[in-house]
Amino acid sequence: MQALYVLIRGLFICLILILSGNQYLHAQTSTDSTYEADIIHIKGYRYEDFSAGNKSIVIDSTYLKQNPGSLADVLSNQSSVYIKSYGVSSIASISIRGGSASQTQTTMNGMIMNSPTTGQVDYSTIPSFVFTNLRVQYGSQVSLMGSGAIGGSIHLSNDADFVKRKQLSISYQQASFGSMLPILSTRIGDSIQQLYAAVYCKQTTNDIFYFDQGEKKQLNHAKQKQAGMYLDYSRRIKNHTLKYWLWYQQFDKQIPGTIGVPFSDAQQYDRNWKQGLQWMYAKRRTVIQSRVGYQSDKMNYQSDTTNIHSIINSQLIQAELEYRYQLNSNVLLLAGTQAIFQEASSDNFSEPTVHQNKIGFFLSSNIKLFNKKLILVPAIRKDWVNTWIPFTPSLGMDYHLCSAMKFHGLVSYNYRVPSLNDLYWNPGGNASLKPESGWGYEAGAAFEKKIHKLTFFQDVTIYTRIIKDWILWTPSYGIWTPDNIQQVWSRGLESETRLTIPVTNFMIQFRNSFAYTKSTNESDLASTDDRKGKQLIYVPLYKNSFTTAVNFKKINIGLIYNYTSWSFITSDNSDYINPYHLFDTYATFNFNVPKSKSTLSINARINNILNTSYEVVASRPMPLRNYQLTLSYTFN
Repeated sequence: MQALYVLIRGLFICLILILSGNQYLHAQTSTDSTYEADIIHIKGYRYEDFSAGNKSIVIDSTYLKQNPGSLADVLSNQSSVYIKSYGVSSIASISIRGGSASQTQTTMNGMIMNSPTTGQVDYSTIPSFVFTNLRVQYGSQVSLMGSGAIGGSIHLSNDADFVKRKQLSISYQQASFGSMLPILSTRIGDSIQQLYAAVYCKQTTNDIFYFDQGEKKQLNHAKQKQAGMYLDYSRRIKNHTLKYWLWYQQFDKQIPGTIGVPFSDAQQYDRNWKQGLQWMYAKRRTVIQSRVGYQSDKMNYQSDTTNIHSIINSQLIQAELEYRYQLNSNVLLLAGTQAIFQEASSDNFSEPTVHQNKIGFFLSSNIKLFNKKLILVPAIRKDWVNTWIPFTPSLGMDYHLCSAMKFHGLVSYNYRVPSLNDLYWNPGGNASLKPESGWGYEAGAAFEKKIHKLTFFQDVTIYTRIIKDWILWTPSYGIWTPDNIQQVWSRGLESETRLTIPVTNFMIQFRNSFAYTKSTNESDLASTDDRKGKQLIYVPLYKNSFTTAVNFKKINIGLIYNYTSWSFITSDNSDYINPYHLFDTYATFNFNVPKSKSTLSINARINNILNTSYEVVASRPMPLRNYQLTLSYTFN
C-alpha cells in the first residue's frame, strides 16, 4: 500500500517537472498563430478525435442539469443501452450490444472508472448532474482505450471553455419516497483559467410500494445517504493547458430483500476518491498530452443474518502520454503509452493483497482521402498484463457520399483480461482464467439534412461480434466460480432518429433510440444441451427510448417513453421477465430576474405515469408512479 502512495507522488512530481521544463523551452521558441489564438479549445480525448467508424451519441447537457439523477437513470431514458437495475438502493450495471457489464469501459475526464475488483461500474451511484458532457460510444475501442472496451464506452467529462463568468447555482430537489437532494455549484473564470466546484447531499427512504400477486406491499430497509464533491480547475499558460480535478463521494445504503425473501439486514458503505492531473502542450503541428490519475475505493458490506462482514479496499493509478503530429492537412498521427497499476486488499482474496499491472502502447492515424470525403482511422495496440497479449488492431471508416449522407464502418479485434475478483476471490476465484477475445464488425449509414428550418437526422447501424472464452460465473457445489465456458455471438441493429420542427414561436423536437440485440450462447455444447443457441440472460431483444419535447419561450415540456422487451432469466430460456412500457413527463419553467442578473428554473417531473408494475431483475421491484420537483437559482 505504501509503495502505491510513493509511486503516485513520484508520478505527480515528474509531471510537474515536465510542465516546468516545457515552459522553459517554450520561451526559447517562436510562436505559432495556429495554436495561439486568443481563445483556443482543444478537447484532446482520443476517443473523440480517432473514432471514425464508431457510432456515438451525446446526451444534451441541458437535460443533465434540469433532471438531476443518477447516471443509470439518464442512460436508461436517453439511449438504447440496457441498464440492469436491481431496484432501489441496489446496483445498476450496463449492457451494450449484448455484452457483459465488464465489457463496457467508463471514463471520467479520460481516466478509467471501472473497479479493479469487479471490472464494472455501479451507475446508480454516479451523479450525472456534476458533468457537462456525456458521450455514449457504441462498439469496440480496445485498440485506443485498452482491455474491456468491447461492447462500448461511457465517457464523462467537464471541459473548460475559458469564457468569462462568475456564476453561483443553488438547486434543491424534493421527490417521492422521502428523497431530498440539495446541490451547490459555482463556475468562475476568464480566458486564462476556469474553476468549477459542486457539492451535493442526498437522502432518501426508498419506501416504495409494489404489487406481489395482486397484493400491494411496501419495501423496507432501503434507506440511502449520499454526499460528495467535485472540483475542476483548468489554466492556460501560453501553449500549455493544465487541468486538475477530483471527485469524492460517500454512499451509505441499506440493501433491501427480494419479493420472495423480503427480510434483509444487509448494509453497504462505499467511499470513493478519484482525481487526475492533465497537461497538454500545443505548438505548430504538435500536440503532447499527459495524464496521471488515482482512484481509491473502499466497500464495507455487512449482514448479520448471513454472517458476512466484508471490507474491500482497492487502488488504481493510471498514467498516459500521447504525441500527435499533423503531418499535413490530411494526415494526423497519434502515438501513446498507458500504464495502469492496481491492487486490492481483503480477507476475501486468496492473498491479503492482490495486484494487476497493465502497460500498453498504441498507434493510430486519421487519414483524409479524396478531398476529405473518405476518412480512415487505422489503430493498433500492444498490451502487457503479466505477459504480452496479442496485438489488438482496428480499422474505422467514414465515407461522405455527399454533404447529407455518410457511411461508416469498423473492424476490430477485441480483448478483455479477467478482473481481480475473477482471478483471486476466495472461495471461487480462478487464477487460470484466459482473457476474452474475438473479432467484431459494424457498418452503418447516417443521413442529416436541414430543409429550411427543419432538421432531420437518421442513423442505422448493424453489427456482429463473436467473443471466445467468455468469462461466466456459475455455481459449482454451492460455490460460484468463473470459467471460460462460453463462446458468445452478438449481433443486432440500432437506429438513432432526431427531428427538430420550428412552428412559429414553438420548437418541437423528437428523438428515438432503438436497439435489436441477439446475443446467443454458441459454446461447444452437446446437441441435447438446452442452452446452445439460446439468448443470454438479462439481454432484452428490443429496447426503445423515445422523447418528444416542445419549447415555447421559457417553457420546455417533454414526454419520455421507454419500452423493454422480455428478457430471459434462465440459460435455457425457459423463464423470462415480462416486457414493460414506461411513460415519464416533465415540464421546465425558466424565469429571468433582470435586476440581479439571475435566473430561476423550476422543473416538475412525473415518472411511470401509468403506475406500471414491473421488474428489471427477477424478484426486485421497481418504483410505481413517483414525482420530483427541482428548483434551481443561478446568480450571474
